[in-house]
Amino acid sequence: MDVLNYQCPNCGAPLKFSSQTQRWDCEFCQSSFTAEQLQAMEQAKTDGREKAAPEETGPSGEEGQGKVYSCPNCGAEMITEGNTAATFCAFCGSPAVFPKQLSGEFAPEKLIPFRLTKEQAVEALQKLCKSKPLLPRDFSDRNHIEKVTGIYVPFWLFDCSMSVRLDAMAQRVQTWSDSHYRYTKTDHYRLEREGDLEVRGVPTDGLQRMSDDMMDALEPFDYSSLCDFQMSYLSGYFAERYDVDKEASWPRAQARIERSARALTEQTLHGYLSCQTTNFQTSVFNKESHYAMLPVWLLSTQYKGKNYLFAMNGQTGKMVGKLPLSYAQLAKWFGICGGLGFLLTLIGGLLL
Repeated sequence: MDVLNYQCPNCGAPLKFSSQTQRWDCEFCQSSFTAEQLQAMEQAKTDGREKAAPEETGPSGEEGQGKVYSCPNCGAEMITEGNTAATFCAFCGSPAVFPKQLSGEFAPEKLIPFRLTKEQAVEALQKLCKSKPLLPRDFSDRNHIEKVTGIYVPFWLFDCSMSVRLDAMAQRVQTWSDSHYRYTKTDHYRLEREGDLEVRGVPTDGLQRMSDDMMDALEPFDYSSLCDFQMSYLSGYFAERYDVDKEASWPRAQARIERSARALTEQTLHGYLSCQTTNFQTSVFNKESHYAMLPVWLLSTQYKGKNYLFAMNGQTGKMVGKLPLSYAQLAKWFGICGGLGFLLTLIGGLLL
């Protein structure tokens, strides 16, 4: 089947995965279904389709380019980008999932379900704005929020084993004096560290259009919530398959692993006045990767003709993004701080 549309068996309305109930809810008749119930209903549909004559109505479009589907709910034409795996019908609003986009080499192994709602994402942005005193006062107006999108972003999770070696030079300085002289003794040390590390679940996003820095800043994800991938979790959200494969993603993951390994090793260099690392080497082996879909809320805003993009971890609620700076507020704060500094200096002078 080219398009999956999960429908309520009681009324036929679309079913969407609810981050609050962790069930598939019908907004029309208020019915709610578990993952097991949904799987049983989908299996019954699959068995029925296998008995019926197949209908060749695949999507048009070349690989990697836009594709055209028919909405199974209203029949309207849905035009998608080449990597889109889940979206909504622009005409009737029904969620649509495209199984073939996540098959074969593009089939994810794991998924973390959404835990937070669209409303919570908006509230998190408002809270972030209120905590920034140098933000323009009118920026946090809700009318500036243009679009809020819940999307399952493809990630590569890397595991590996690593051996490390670090060489460093360190110094200890001792000073003392007598009635005639002051003495300084400097001892120099050559330090060596070797060890093995086990690395698990280092994430790198697999979408070119996503900002790597923004996706990195959303970490950490709680991997205890990872579950086996099921297509039904995508119903009610957007999703895209990867367009950066694991081999292309590995150098960035490796760089992150090596930075962390170096920092961890250098933490063992304590008890000295100063230390300078002169050599750091790593050797990686037993490398493995896992393809997972992780939940992200994207919030797009406009302010004075400029676009601002924010992202929220759809599991933990961590919000990241760049906010505009109010130079008027900045000048005001500098004035307040300068005035307080002058006042404290004046009081200090009167007390002397």
